[in-house]
Amino acid sequence: MFAMMIKMWLQQDASAEVVGVAPTGAQTISMVHELKPDIILQDMMLSDMQGVDIIRRIRQDFPALAIFAMSARANLAKLALEAGANGCMLKEDSPQVIRHILDWDTSSGIWVSPLLGEKFFTAAQELLKYNFTVVEMNILRNITLSNTDIAIVLGISEGTVRNTLSTIYQKTSITTRPDLARYVQDILLLAPSQNVS
Repeated sequence: MFAMMIKMWLQQDASAEVVGVAPTGAQTISMVHELKPDIILQDMMLSDMQGVDIIRRIRQDFPALAIFAMSARANLAKLALEAGANGCMLKEDSPQVIRHILDWDTSSGIWVSPLLGEKFFTAAQELLKYNFTVVEMNILRNITLSNTDIAIVLGISEGTVRNTLSTIYQKTSITTRPDLARYVQDILLLAPSQNVS
């Protein structure tokens, strides 16, 4: 539905032509090879693949293609840039923001929507404010895992995980694990770790 809304909005712009809409990652990759578009607006959460994986795969075959990520979550938009996207925006951005990317010269650098830019700035300020250690940052990146799994992933003891978490709680004045996980995702914009099997 979101994709179709964007398509309808773009069709009102005489300078833009929508050559395809793909509901899955596999279809996206196939359509890019077939249609060779100038620009891709890539959702970060599809039913069969993560947007990050789609961007990486397309970037391998089309290094000069303009890829712009759209996400409901700022931390996933940040991952899109790391995966090779030329820019990113949030789904809550106004449709007019898309107009800017249609004219963006990708050789001039990375494009970030103003709303997302504010979130990136806030994340940077928070990281500067608390000056987290390397171990603290590694634990924060894996905060959705249990203490046992964090210890396994990082190769440290559970005691170190517990003690470091206590220090993080003291630094940030956050008191619960769910609140800390939300802080990591929504404010620090650190991507969630994959579950340990």
